[in-house]
Amino acid sequence: MDSFADRTKRRLREELLDAAYDAIVAGGYDGLRMAEVARRTGVSRQTVYNEFGDKWSVLQAVVARETERFLVEVNVALAEQSDPIDGLRAAVEGALRQAADNPLLKAALGQPGSDQASQLLTTRGQQVLELCHQRLDAHVRTHWPQIPVDDATACVDVALRLVISHIVSPGPAPVMVADQLARVLGPFLSTTGGRA
Repeated sequence: MDSFADRTKRRLREELLDAAYDAIVAGGYDGLRMAEVARRTGVSRQTVYNEFGDKWSVLQAVVARETERFLVEVNVALAEQSDPIDGLRAAVEGALRQAADNPLLKAALGQPGSDQASQLLTTRGQQVLELCHQRLDAHVRTHWPQIPVDDATACVDVALRLVISHIVSPGPAPVMVADQLARVLGPFLSTTGGRA
């Protein structure tokens, strides 16, 4: 059982992340100030530094938490389908629609400092990629164990990178992207052995 101190520390961290999220949504990465996070949470600025270390680490923690929340919805879309190709289609379309409406993504990609914040999806996006890949790969392996492991891993990687690309630089409508990706990756996900 968790101690009172552990529960209090977790609650504080969540409140700090909520305050940081609100600051980023309101003003982008440039609007994220440790003093403002502290003020919104009712703690000292040093407490924020003690918890995260620096501003970049705060951003990373907010993005990691938001990614986890995002993945819950994606996994629901996957789980609602018995066929992996339909699951891919639903997950991709849902992820792109969810991303288009996500206030944090809008701020990270379009507010002042977005060139720095967007790095968490591009040049410094390894944390997001690894987290997404780990969760989605596990889901695919659990729900569709008949798909060869290498095919499942490759499809997750390709789909993930394409979705992130469309989040950063939107293209066709989500339903079109989902259909295109399902056509390309479908042979690898077929449960009827359709790949040559």
